[in-house]
Amino acid sequence: MSRTIHRYALAAIVAASFVSACAKPPSEVIARADQAQQAAMAAGAEEYAPEALNSVSEAKAALDAEIAAQGEKMSLTRSYKHAEELALAYETAAGQATTAATTAKETARTEATDLIAQGRTELEAVRAMLASAPQGKGSRADLAAMGADLDAASASLSEAENALTSEMYLDARSKASSAMTTIGQVRSSIEQAQAARAGL
Repeated sequence: MSRTIHRYALAAIVAASFVSACAKPPSEVIARADQAQQAAMAAGAEEYAPEALNSVSEAKAALDAEIAAQGEKMSLTRSYKHAEELALAYETAAGQATTAATTAKETARTEATDLIAQGRTELEAVRAMLASAPQGKGSRADLAAMGADLDAASASLSEAENALTSEMYLDARSKASSAMTTIGQVRSSIEQAQAARAGL
């Protein structure tokens, strides 16, 4: 009889230990996930991967809701198994946000660098076209306006270069793209004027 009682007691201790283990939030997994979220923020996810970061926030909210729901239950009925699954999903989402941000940031850097280089080359070419454009009595104001546009494009390229140096890649890309648009418009205007003068 005593052996049977001993077995039952041992089983009860094991069961109680299991219930106790399942009745605690997965703090280690949550800590890892929080660190992964911080890494995503440090990688620039807020600027370069906002959609991925939104998924992280949603995963964190789901985890918090589940932990809160379990906390309202009686201790013997609590189970944080699903919370652990949600914590792992939160950690995974944060890791994906870091990857997405890193990729997008590098893409923006490369694109900005290329646009600035292209802009400088195109700017010099269009300045040369403008300098050789025929200057008639009625065209001087137009040529002056186009020269001012090219000066503005040059200033935008300088701002883009400064942004690139400061690792503000999205801003650098935007300013360089704007400069390229202006330079292209000036080129088009010069070509139209040349065609009109040639009677084409």
